[in-house]
Amino acid sequence: MVFSVCESELYAVRAVKSGCTMPSDPEHSTSRTAPPARVINIYHIIGNVLPWNTAYKASRVLNTLYALELGATPFETGLLLATYGLFPLFFAVHAGKIADRLGVRMPLFGGLFLLIAGIALPFVWSALAALYVAAAVSGAGFILSQVAMQTLTGSLGSGAARTRNFSLYVLAVATADFVGPVLAGFSIDAYGHVRTYLHAALLACVSVAGFLLIARLIPPPRGTDASRAGERVIDLLRPRDLRRVFLAGAVTMTAIDIFQLYLPLYGHATGLSASAIGLVMGASAVAVFVTRALIPRMARRYGEETTLTYSLQLTAAMIALIPFFNSALVLGAICFLLGLGMGLGQPLTVILAYNYSPAGRAGEVVGLRIAVNNFMHVAMPPMFGAIGSLVGLAPVFWISACALSLGAYATRPPVRGT
Repeated sequence: MVFSVCESELYAVRAVKSGCTMPSDPEHSTSRTAPPARVINIYHIIGNVLPWNTAYKASRVLNTLYALELGATPFETGLLLATYGLFPLFFAVHAGKIADRLGVRMPLFGGLFLLIAGIALPFVWSALAALYVAAAVSGAGFILSQVAMQTLTGSLGSGAARTRNFSLYVLAVATADFVGPVLAGFSIDAYGHVRTYLHAALLACVSVAGFLLIARLIPPPRGTDASRAGERVIDLLRPRDLRRVFLAGAVTMTAIDIFQLYLPLYGHATGLSASAIGLVMGASAVAVFVTRALIPRMARRYGEETTLTYSLQLTAAMIALIPFFNSALVLGAICFLLGLGMGLGQPLTVILAYNYSPAGRAGEVVGLRIAVNNFMHVAMPPMFGAIGSLVGLAPVFWISACALSLGAYATRPPVRGT
């Protein structure tokens, strides 16, 4: 497990917080070398993850709506969304290796500065071309920071403790999924598209300040291990369990992309305002928040893999219903149910990927999972954008629903022997 050098301190802190007694060794009982205040915990992480995730999610919706304002076609808007996945596709595994071997500080802060630069770019260069550059740069920054934070979160415990930590982490992300689009919609209506980019960039700066304040709590670099030089990424695709996790993550990402890109397009085509579109998308985020709060309980009762399969089936059913309605109220109800399904997919694949990862390669597995997701992130939006340009938006939702149904069948858990 990554950052294993810190595990003894982390377990000691957990024991103190839970009221457990430590061994009755005098040196242990009197030691003050690792007080709880010096060890990072999940609340430090989620408190600082929330602002930059909110800014990033706001900028994605903002880019889509601003592209439409600048006259972009559905195909061009699909290419714009795909641009977010270019750097994550090619560099997510490397980001995981850095987090495993050199620590999370460098990818975290480097990623945040790139993210801020990408979000702020359209504020100083207001053109359709700028949106593509901004998407590429902010996507690169997001992936560096995301891999670092997921790797660090997974290292804080194991078993039920890890599930709980990831649940809290994804609750923060779910909050950002709700607040980001809603803030973007109201800011666009009040201040315009260009000024909203500045607001989002300033919000991301809050996370930089917060992480700088707790930088001393972040585990230091571990250094490289020469014995790991022969490890290959392809070896991570050999275990069947990991392959199923990667496939589940890929189809979940496809659903999220279709929702984030084509719901604004569909809402725009039916005459909904930016505020109404933001609220409809926010309904999904509220459901995601509710669902993710229940992940530990559902995982205990049904198991992570079975819960994941059911979530994909629910997501497919709701996506298929979207083109039949144009009322903001009805779409909001559908998107709430859609969020119940989507809210389980991503965190469960993160937890399963971490659980199935070989020793010392958790960050690399997390990075590979993200790379697979972003292959879909790059490939699917232009393809669906071309379909939308040729035959309309409704077939895009129905084809996506069919793909999700097939993915749910392919990723169902195998029957384990007793």
